[in-house]
Amino acid sequence: MKKIFCVLFSVMFVLSAAAFTGCAKEPSAQKDTTDNTTTVEEVTQIADDLPEVSYKGQTFRVIIPDGMELDIYTEDHETSEPLHDAVFQRNKAVCDRFGIEIEVSTDEYSAVNATISRSVKAGSDDFDLCFVQMVAGSALAQSNLVLPFEKLPYVNLEQPWWDKDIWNGFSIRNNLMMVNGDISPASFSITSCMYFNKTMFDRLDLEYPYELVRQGKWTLDKLYELTKDVTHDEDGDGKITADSTRDVYGLSSWYLDVPYSFYYAAGGMLVSKDQDDVPYYDPQLERDTEIYKKIYDVIITNNAYLETSIPDFPNVAKTFSDGRALFLDAKLSTADELREMDNEFGILPVPKFSEAQTDYKSFVNGASSMVCVPATVSSDAKREYVSIITEALASEAYRTVTPVLKEKYLKRKITRDAESADMIDYVVRNRVFDMAYVNMHDGVGSYVRDLLASKSTDISSTFKKYAKTAKKRVESIVKAFDKSLQS
Repeated sequence: MKKIFCVLFSVMFVLSAAAFTGCAKEPSAQKDTTDNTTTVEEVTQIADDLPEVSYKGQTFRVIIPDGMELDIYTEDHETSEPLHDAVFQRNKAVCDRFGIEIEVSTDEYSAVNATISRSVKAGSDDFDLCFVQMVAGSALAQSNLVLPFEKLPYVNLEQPWWDKDIWNGFSIRNNLMMVNGDISPASFSITSCMYFNKTMFDRLDLEYPYELVRQGKWTLDKLYELTKDVTHDEDGDGKITADSTRDVYGLSSWYLDVPYSFYYAAGGMLVSKDQDDVPYYDPQLERDTEIYKKIYDVIITNNAYLETSIPDFPNVAKTFSDGRALFLDAKLSTADELREMDNEFGILPVPKFSEAQTDYKSFVNGASSMVCVPATVSSDAKREYVSIITEALASEAYRTVTPVLKEKYLKRKITRDAESADMIDYVVRNRVFDMAYVNMHDGVGSYVRDLLASKSTDISSTFKKYAKTAKKRVESIVKAFDKSLQS
């Protein structure tokens, strides 16, 4: 399906503040004292330094999977839904600025890769920009089907509207084939976070963790302390189950979310890079043993609700929304499911490993969209055009879409207090990416999930089991990437 909307917009709306904290860093002895607030004036003054040029009605062609329309939208009108209209206004502002029309094609979620592949291999030049699913889309980078962003002269990945840690998960030999950031509000919405039940906190006479976050003291140890002894058999039937209408948990979680969100928030990473930006499998047994012990204690020792049945996935949020869990590990968009919750709740970043770790880090779910440019964008003039419009879409989203995402959707519409709204800035500006998760999701990238499912603590044997195949897998990715660059 294709939809074209065009160029009749002249007023840019700046709706609220945006914030950024910079790139994720390795743990250090510093406390997290980053100021996560940026004023409206500061946001509007961050220029994208793009040339003033008109393309006189040229079409900018985008393909996106069904279900990810939030990133670009296909409607040619406003709907009075704030986030939708912010994306619509973003698109129109870019159209007006550069004299273009945007044509959006959609395809089935599972078919977008194949559609892009057929187009590039046939030399059809059908698309200028592609939104693809993170895990599935990574295969495009290894098949000479997309361009390194280094060949797109006006995309400036040092600007705050691009994820800073994206290099860790997707670049090889300083060639980056997929990027993300403010250009994708759908991706921001599936970033991991924590929810806490404020009503239960009040009942237990506990202080809300906001100040712990600001002081850099929101850690897995603190989460362990807060959830210890909370899980209990409230209905007196001798067992603790999510099916009960009364049993209470310290933490409610999903086995395809919490192992990853806790591991990466604690500074875990399974692939490292050498001085030439070549990745290699780099399990660190001592570090990961310490990380996993803390995760194990929070989930297994403290008897958290860890749902492993796909059909029962809705029970994870429901247990929290019913007021039967002190904490919920989920993604930002889960807040919409809590809209009718009777108890008050707040939002937090996922806790750090220790106070020594500099930043709070946020896991990005593998269902996230990523942005790439097909290899058929081959001429210098075409690369200049595509890079200008792509950078403009990202920078305009930073100024107009992300503030609405936080203020209109995640803050005022759903969360119950201004302090939770501030916490969102800690979440979306410190997102991390691991090549092992992206390329080895089932296997080494899921080792924490597999250990928790079996309540095992045998990390050493797990690493040994994966070592040979994981090393070969990373090497094969590098070889495929090198071959792609030479083609």
